[in-house]
Parts: sequence; C-alpha cells; structure tokens
Amino acid sequence: MGIQKEMDVSVVYKGGGSFVKLPPIFSSDGKSIFVCSKNTVLEYNTKTGKLIYEYKGLSTNIVGFNYHIHDSHQCLTVCSESGKTISWKILTHTKVLEKQLPFKIVKTFNVIFSTSSNLKAVISYQSKEKIQFAITDIQEKTSKKIKLQIPCDKNNYFMNISNNEYFSVAHGNRLHFVNLTDPRIISRCSIHDSRTFTCVACHPSEQIVLTGDSTGRVLVWQNLFSKEKIQTVFHWHTLPVRTVCFSTSGSYFYSGGEECVLVKWQLENVNDKKFVPRLAAEINQIVVANNNLYVAVATQDNAIKIFDSTLNQLTLIQHLVLGQHYDSGIVYDPRTKALIMNGNKGQLQFYTPEDMSLLYSVDIVGQNKVTNERECVILNTEITKVAISQSGLWLASVEERKDIDFHNEIRLKFWNFDESKQTFTLNTSIEYPHDDSINCLLFQPTLRDEYLRCVTVGNDKKFKIWQVVDCSTVYKKSLAWKCHGVGFYRDLPCSTLSFAMDGSLMAIGFGQILTAWVPDSCELKCSLSHPIYRDKLKWVQFGHGNHCHLLVSASDYQLSVWNILTLSMTWTVPLAVFSLIFDPLLAYMAVITQDRKVFVFSPGSPEPIYESKNLLKQFNNILTASFIPSRYSNDSRLNWFERSHIYFITSEKELYCLSGNQTVPEFTMEVESDEYTVFSSITPNTKINLNSTTKPNRHLFEKDSGRKTIKKYLEGPIHTMAPIRFSCHSLLKSLVIQKDALNVT
Repeated sequence: MGIQKEMDVSVVYKGGGSFVKLPPIFSSDGKSIFVCSKNTVLEYNTKTGKLIYEYKGLSTNIVGFNYHIHDSHQCLTVCSESGKTISWKILTHTKVLEKQLPFKIVKTFNVIFSTSSNLKAVISYQSKEKIQFAITDIQEKTSKKIKLQIPCDKNNYFMNISNNEYFSVAHGNRLHFVNLTDPRIISRCSIHDSRTFTCVACHPSEQIVLTGDSTGRVLVWQNLFSKEKIQTVFHWHTLPVRTVCFSTSGSYFYSGGEECVLVKWQLENVNDKKFVPRLAAEINQIVVANNNLYVAVATQDNAIKIFDSTLNQLTLIQHLVLGQHYDSGIVYDPRTKALIMNGNKGQLQFYTPEDMSLLYSVDIVGQNKVTNERECVILNTEITKVAISQSGLWLASVEERKDIDFHNEIRLKFWNFDESKQTFTLNTSIEYPHDDSINCLLFQPTLRDEYLRCVTVGNDKKFKIWQVVDCSTVYKKSLAWKCHGVGFYRDLPCSTLSFAMDGSLMAIGFGQILTAWVPDSCELKCSLSHPIYRDKLKWVQFGHGNHCHLLVSASDYQLSVWNILTLSMTWTVPLAVFSLIFDPLLAYMAVITQDRKVFVFSPGSPEPIYESKNLLKQFNNILTASFIPSRYSNDSRLNWFERSHIYFITSEKELYCLSGNQTVPEFTMEVESDEYTVFSSITPNTKINLNSTTKPNRHLFEKDSGRKTIKKYLEGPIHTMAPIRFSCHSLLKSLVIQKDALNVT
C-alpha cells in the first residue's frame, strides 16, 4: 500500500477549549443565552439548555459579542481578533452587516448602547508595543482614538462598559474611567502596589464601578470623574476575585473566584450577603438577565449554570470538561461509544464526540474538592489511570494524592456497571496496591467477565495481576477482586504493558529489556534486548491479526519491532517518539513524534502507510492521543482514517481528530427570507407531490424464454444428435433475452 497523501487526512475539531473566556449574554426577554466558543456563537434555551442555533462566519477567534437593538431589530454583533465584524438578526438568523475594521489585532469589543442609528463600539487593539483604545463607527468604518494607552507587557487588562455614559479599564494597580460623550475626559486612580486588579464591572445606569483585586477584596468606586472618589470595601474572598457583576437595577451585585462560591451582595449593606457554595469549579464569569430572573455562572470546567432569582439552579449547559490534566489518556467505551477522560477533580467524564456532548460523569474519588488558601496550595486526590474491559461492564481506576511533605495515597478501584441505575457502582477498593505510583493499567482482553483479569504495573518495580472472584454468601451473590499474582524481573523498573490479541501473553518493559509473560501463571516466556539500543522502554504494543507474532517497543529515540517466534529484531528506526498508539480495528499503529510529526505504519513493514510533517504543526503541544473507531468502522471499503480516527488533546485542552475531509451537518437551517410572519413559520419551504405518476419497470425476464429449444435438445436420441459444435450457437442464442427498444426521455 502506498503512502496516503496529506490532503486525504484533515484535522477536525471535536470539542474542548474554553467557552467561558467571554461572559455569556442573555437576550432581552431572558429566554435565550448566547455563549462564545472559539469563532462561533451558540444560542441556547435558558430553561432547557437546548442548542437553538450556531452563528458562524468568522475564521479567527471572537474577542467580543453583544446583544442589542438596531433599526428596531434584535441583533447579535460579533467581532473577531482580525477585525471582522458580523451582525445577525436574532429572529430570522439572517446576516445584516459584515464589515472589516481597520485594525489587525483586536483585543476587546464592546457595542455602545444608544438610540442613534449608527452602530458604534469601543475597541481596544494592539499597535506596536501599546494597547490603544478607539470609538469606532462600524458601518462607516471610521474611528476616533482615545488618549489612553497600556503597555503590551501589561496585556492582562480588564474592560467593561456602562450602557451609554462611560467605560472603565483596569490593569495592574491602576484604574481608568473614560467618558463616552467626551472621550477627552479621563479619570484615574490606583491601589497599593502590593495588590492588582483582577476584574471590573460598570453600573448599568449610575457612575459606580466594581473592581476585584488579588487579595479577595471587592471595591465599589463612586464619584468617578471627581478628584475625591468614594471607595467602599466588600471583603469575603480569600483568593483573588475573578469576576463581579451588577444586577439590572444595580441595587445588588455578585462576585466569584477560586473558592467555587457565588456571593450575592447588597450594595447598601456590606454585611448582607448570600452564598451558593461548592460549585464544581472556579467561577470565571457572572451575568444577570435584563429582567433579573436569571443569573448565569460560567465555571472553569466549561459549564454554565443558570440560577433563578432565589439562587436555585435551573439549567446546566456543559461542554467538554476541561480537566487540570489528562493523565488517564483517552479511553474508548465500547458500550456507549463514548470517550473516557479526566473531568473535574476526582471525576471521569464520558464524552460523545459525534454530537460533542457530555454523556455523564462518574465521581471516582468521592471527596469534596478542597480549594487553596492564600499562601497554601491544597492537594486533592487525582485520577491517574483508567481502563475498561472489552465488554464495557467493568471499569478500573487509579487515584493518587501525591503529597511531598506527608505520605502519598494510592487506591485501585474496580467499578461494575449497574444496568438498573445505568451507571458504574463501586465494587472493590484496594488501598496501596503498590508501594509507589502505578504506571500502567489494563484489562486482559476477553468477553467472558467471569474469568476477567486486570494487570497493574507499578513504580515499585513489580507488576500485579488482579482477578475477579466469587464471594457470594447465603444472603446475596457478589463479586470482588483480589491479587492473583506478582511478578518482577532483575530488580529493574517497569513502566509499560500490552496484551496479545487473545490475552494469552502479556509484554512488559523492564528497563531496556522486553519481557513476555503468561498472565494465568506469571510464567516468564522470554526476554528480549539489543546490545546497542539500551534506552529505557516507554511503550510496548502487541500486533494483531496477521502480525500477532510481532511486538513493537519504543523508547524516547528508537522504535523497534521484535518477532516473538524467532526471538529476533525484525526492524528498527531512530525516531523521537512522543506517543505510540494502536488501532485494534485495523491492526495499524501510529507514532506521534516530539516535533509533532505523524507516522501510521503496519508492524510488518518499516515503510509507513501515511506520514505527515505539517498536519499537527499548528498546535503548540499534544497531551495525549488514541485510536478511536468511527461510526463507519465496519465498512471495509473505506480508508483507514475513515474507519478509525486518531483523537488527541492539545495543550489548549481542545479535542481534535485526524479523519477524512468531511462536512459537518448543521444543527439548524438558516432562514433566507427577511419577512417573518406567523403564517410563514408554519408554511413548508419545500413541497413534494406524492401523487406523481411513474412508469412501471419492465423486467427483462421471461419464464418460457427458449423452453422449447432446450426441451427439443434434451429429449432427442443421443445417437441421432448432431455434434455439439453445430448446435451450440442456436442453443445459446435461444437463451438470450432480446431487449425491446425503449424511448429515452
């Protein structure tokens, strides 16, 4: 098979990345909420959390979007970092404006809410080594610069705009107020050098500004454009305040930060406050609907929780959970066709990439998250390894709490899928299964769960085999897991593990030596090493199918293939390996190098069937990767990249896959006409006549065709028959059906 061309394989976005970087926006009636995700704005129903529409058309990431009234229409205006601006009518989802602003690197974008027919916005942009501000007429593409500049080294600045009077900018320990009516009027103030501003919010109707700082204080600023400004301190947070937000009336406000607690304050009473504790993650954004009926809280785990006015949760809009790490990798669940990955602290998420939705989460650790203190980092228990059985009914997890000052905690847990509850329930918990961290965890491939085994490879230079056993009593039937065997080799460190296709052998790398064992008896079958290549093995993988006798091993700078029948090395290539992954469907393997090159190969040949040097260059770093079967995995007519996709997670915590060039179907259809009435909403755009007449097919088959000729030939006396060469032509001709001439229309 020849090498596939790079144009055949493309990178497809499958979710992830923060969609809470920008605050969400409610519609004027509060029935819809708009959320920004990369270069797309998503509209959701507030009560149900259902996706209504996707606003697309930008090629670069969005830096700002606003919901406003323009020409008596409810509009949504977005701006990308390249300066491209698009406006849509919310009711019909039609594009009404598309302009390119005269700025190359736009940082923030805020529409000025006014009764004027012109659409204006306050924009901050990068110019050389400065961050500058301007008031821009989007329709006329004219701008008026504001005499306010921020050094680029202080790129972490915060900006918020009032309805139509002023806007505020905070950076470092400095705070600026700019009058929109006369931008020449700029007022400034500052706080102590030991503190820095972390967020800012403007009152919707009065000259009052909220700021949060790095010490957990919320400051209320009044008399903004006078020399003697009034300052009030609201202090409950211990950690830096990440966001503040006024209510629509401005009589109270909300704050949130790394404590995972939503705080509601009364503006006139410092001591009057309410709390919503124990949110799933840190609070990044808070938004209040215009009618004060809903409060949207965007948390760092890529979730938006919508509360009512009494702070009771109504809806959860959850995308791919952004975990702190992805040590457990990407594991495929054969039962639900979902991806199992690290989620919130102590949890696993089951994510379906086809519709980019979170199926459910499983709380593995069973502990409340403990947030940091001001001068102390609190360590929580993390999930480091996960494996699932071939039937999808057993799940194994490893959780660790790595405490340098005190003793580490290690637990191995086995979970059984409960059909009645439709979730995994804890079956067995094993404290300290190894003396040190666990490097690898795998189930033995078998569909018979009554003989199921699981193998762990530890940092204590040992591997252990765990087996499910029957521990039923007279009261109930139950299963449990116990240690079946322990193995080690020459006191060498072990770090990687792989099972053969039928589960009869397992390969474990001990240092630079590759060993093969019988999992039933812990019997060592063979050990393989090369006198030249002495690097520690980090990846081991058995071949499948016709290559089941081949064993692939990889170190940081070498990829080798061994034949376990002849106990010899088949081939080897020097390669800076970052990850070695295996496709159990097609028996292919893939190597992602440290400089983000991709090689897909068969263990039987050193020549790759596909290679790409530039496909992954756009990503800074890749955290983990895995082969996942596609929905067309059973179609043998397709190419390998159409039957199995290489999924990977980038350092930006975005999920992508390598697959064939495909068009992703839209969730909704765009309404082309600007005229929208009640009657037009129930009238179909396409009409189909089901009473159309069709000509019946005439089958070219006749039951009695050539019957007489064959009967005459078979019934004639053999001694009187002519030679077969003379009757062959007439006999075959009688079997041919003559097709009538048909009129082609």
